[in-house]
Amino acid sequence: MIANKFSSKTERQTEEPVTLKDIGGILLGCFILAAAIQGILIPAQLLTGGVTGIAIILNYLTSLELWLWYMLLNIPIFIAGYRLVSHRFAIYSLIGTFALTAFLAWLKPFNLGIEETILAAIFGGAMGGIGTGIIFHSKGSSGGLDIIAVIIKRYWGYNIGQTFFAANLLVISLFLLLSSLELALFSVIGIFVSSRMVDLVESGLNVSRTAMIISKQHEEIVYGILHNLQRGCTYLSGTGAYSSKEEKIIMTTVGKTQLPRLKEIVFQIDSQAFLIINETIEVFGKGFKRSGREY
Repeated sequence: MIANKFSSKTERQTEEPVTLKDIGGILLGCFILAAAIQGILIPAQLLTGGVTGIAIILNYLTSLELWLWYMLLNIPIFIAGYRLVSHRFAIYSLIGTFALTAFLAWLKPFNLGIEETILAAIFGGAMGGIGTGIIFHSKGSSGGLDIIAVIIKRYWGYNIGQTFFAANLLVISLFLLLSSLELALFSVIGIFVSSRMVDLVESGLNVSRTAMIISKQHEEIVYGILHNLQRGCTYLSGTGAYSSKEEKIIMTTVGKTQLPRLKEIVFQIDSQAFLIINETIEVFGKGFKRSGREY
């Protein structure tokens, strides 16, 4: 009875609702991504990354349309993704795959008229990265490398943008067989810009900072953080390697704009304090992001 009650409660807590807000975000992201590909990158003869990039290469080699190659390449990836990611993410990815395929076909004649190759690489990469980031932020994907990147993030912890860039280098190597070195290098610039925009949009602009503070006046510092910054603190136990003395280490996470005030509080109380500050990509919990399963 207890086990059944616990199982039922756990299932309720881990439900993954499909929402119109998420679906709207996926559709918007797919539209922006398709507009970047058809309106900027393709006219400049540049390559986007991932499965879309492979589809572009196959489109150059055959008479089949880009959108059709994209759909065919996604079938085995989607089957694998359905087995390894959450049920909701699989549904969202299916929506994203069909949406991007449809937008690629619909926007085929679209051209923003950017003639400078370097501008096409930068703005096409940024626009594509924004679209992809919106899709991920909506807990979905547009299929292809997106699904692979999410699986790698979930099981091995690598950032989505890092996975994109590494995999896309392989795609660029194939592109070199069909195009000039100059266009391939411009494509690398676009893919790099896109990977950075993906991480920026997916994680959000509010990158936090986690500080580790070692001080003999730890109680006064904790009081200052709790009452002046209204941020929580945690004590960690440590031992000095040289002194062999037991130390209390203060750990706290603050917003980027609160960092100068944190340093001021620490060094006003103890000018000899030892302070370590790390960039924290995401924080879930009270005062930060609402927790929940994403993929």
